Amino acid sequence: MNNKKVQNKDKYYVAKNISKNIDDILSNIEIRNPIKLKDYTPKILVNSGVKNLPIYENPSHIRKNILTVNEAIELGLSINPRDHYHGLGKELYIKVIMSLDNPRAIFKNKNGKNYLILTVLKDNDNNCIVVPIEIETSTYVNKIKIDINRVKSIYGYTTNNNIDLNKYIKHNLKSKNFVKIYEQKKEQGTGFSTVASSFSENNISKIY
Repeated sequence: MNNKKVQNKDKYYVAKNISKNIDDILSNIEIRNPIKLKDYTPKILVNSGVKNLPIYENPSHIRKNILTVNEAIELGLSINPRDHYHGLGKELYIKVIMSLDNPRAIFKNKNGKNYLILTVLKDNDNNCIVVPIEIETSTYVNKIKIDINRVKSIYGYTTNNNIDLNKYIKHNLKSKNFVKIYEQKKEQGTGFSTVASSFSENNISKIY
């Protein structure tokens, strides 16, 4: 089945065996092979010029997305001050991967190689979950080099140095570090309140 048919058949598609592969890397911290999350790149990104490549994430990052610090210690993972464990849990993590086909908004970094996807989901602390992605890169799976788009992390954005997600996006739009390439419009009857102009440089509304 080609990528186009997959996208048309199932809007919220994830790679085959993703659940088992996640279980494997959580139970075996020695696994180093990147994990395939999707066989294709979401259509919204492809329409903006991103190559339609499979999406992967490194095992170490997946563990940090899913586990809490205490869970990581119990598994025998070494912890240092620079490590950030987001504690999403496996179920929510997979829901986020599914939701990439229906994002809240997408911003492209000025370097053209990195994108920030705002999902419609929130973490356990009610923070909007974001997904930074590096496009058109490569990795090795079983010693074979392949071309991919890479999820760099998945986490709920928390306020840092008094800068919440709205301020962070507004700042980067004004400084031209970000370009908005997509925002989900309000659909009648859904109660979803986002409007297409909410992430403009001069008018940014609360997004969560």
